[in-house]
Amino acid sequence: MPTVKITNSKATNYMAGDVQKGFASKSLLVIISFSILVLVAAGFAVYYFMQYQNSQSLLKDPQKATAQETGKIVDEVGRLIVLPQNEQPQIATVSDVNALKQQSFFAQAKNGDIVLIYTKAQKAVLYDPVQKKVVEVGPINVAAATPSASSAPVPAELRVALYNGTSVTGLSTTTERDLKAKLPTVIVVSKGNAAKDTYTKTTVVDVTGKQAAGAVLLAKTLNGEVGPLPEGESKPTNADFAIILGK
Repeated sequence: MPTVKITNSKATNYMAGDVQKGFASKSLLVIISFSILVLVAAGFAVYYFMQYQNSQSLLKDPQKATAQETGKIVDEVGRLIVLPQNEQPQIATVSDVNALKQQSFFAQAKNGDIVLIYTKAQKAVLYDPVQKKVVEVGPINVAAATPSASSAPVPAELRVALYNGTSVTGLSTTTERDLKAKLPTVIVVSKGNAAKDTYTKTTVVDVTGKQAAGAVLLAKTLNGEVGPLPEGESKPTNADFAIILGK
């Protein structure tokens, strides 16, 4: 029977070929693995870059952020009750529930609750964002000359007295113009300087103690807060709201 002799040189060549093939396979595997890692890392980088860009756009455009937040709230409340269409509500947050408790509309309110105010549809909605429930719904009485506190969360006319609590000249006049542009029902009955010019925050005071919802709306519009009349300031006699303007 014939035998096949394999010389040492041939055996060596076969082994070298196998080693080269194994090395090539391992190299290819390493390259593929590295490519996958690069793609995954790139994917994460793109994702976080997009998140960063979105955050930056919201910081640069606060109105956009506000619109997004308003849309989110409207969507949540809209799942619970039917809301007015074709109108973007004014959004206010209850920050001092004790100042609002005298209003029946806010009887069950707590700090952190949100008020949606639809001026065209004449409706106000009190919403609890924590428990995801509607607490109260009330009409805005724009027909009555002297709406009652129980039936009208927001009065037909917002009669305000403006007090400049800063050293900025003409701030009351500028605020009056901007306020009327945003809330046409505002009537400025008087303007003057506050006792101090060092106020850092705008404060809206419900002078009558019966129109808390109107105070909330004014504070929201002016990016201020509802509070008591600061010590040393005079209470207006012909206005429902006193607004101490801050920087």
